[in-house]
Amino acid sequence: MLGPGAGEAVRFASRVVADPAHAVGLWRAVTGGKAAGCLSPMPVPEILHAAGVLPVQLAGEQISRAVRSRMDAWISDPNRTPSTDIAGEKPRFGFPAVPFPDPASALDLLESLAAWAGSLSGRPPTEGSLWKSIRAFREREELLRLLEDQGAGVDGSLPEGGATDLVRAGNFLPPESHSRLLATVLRFSRPEAPVSPEEEKGDPLLVLSLRLRIHRAGGKP
Repeated sequence: MLGPGAGEAVRFASRVVADPAHAVGLWRAVTGGKAAGCLSPMPVPEILHAAGVLPVQLAGEQISRAVRSRMDAWISDPNRTPSTDIAGEKPRFGFPAVPFPDPASALDLLESLAAWAGSLSGRPPTEGSLWKSIRAFREREELLRLLEDQGAGVDGSLPEGGATDLVRAGNFLPPESHSRLLATVLRFSRPEAPVSPEEEKGDPLLVLSLRLRIHRAGGKP
């Protein structure tokens, strides 16, 4: 059974999807933070988030002039350089969409991304902020899994396209805001997003580099 605020949550998600430039612009105005447009799938948005940068997933999206104007920087595959019309003269980070041959090369890339994001925002990510971001994204992933498991909207409990808009809104929102939307729809207070004490003793970039190598190699954990 969906929560009592599900209808408004879906309407909000639909507005975000219909006008992402407004959503990103509002976030920038409220937080004073920077937004980075990801022109290819970004498997480690936690690093941007930990630096106070909003990762805006634009891979596969129609990129309007209004959306472009809200981006402070771009992340793209260096082998597929975006047109000047899209990227302009704004800062750009090359994130290659290729398998990484070894752990060191994956870790080097993530360290470079962390340094770049920190320079962009003026807030270099720390181990503490990285673990906080990992927890936030894991929580959101669990809520998305629950939404899929419940088949929300299949029985007419959500308007047509509502579940799709709920998922796509996450391309333009920080994970905490997206999680609140999903939790409202699912009548779920807070899912478990475990980061074990043992895991948190380690280097968060090493954790993310493992996922990166799995993601880019097309394998499974």
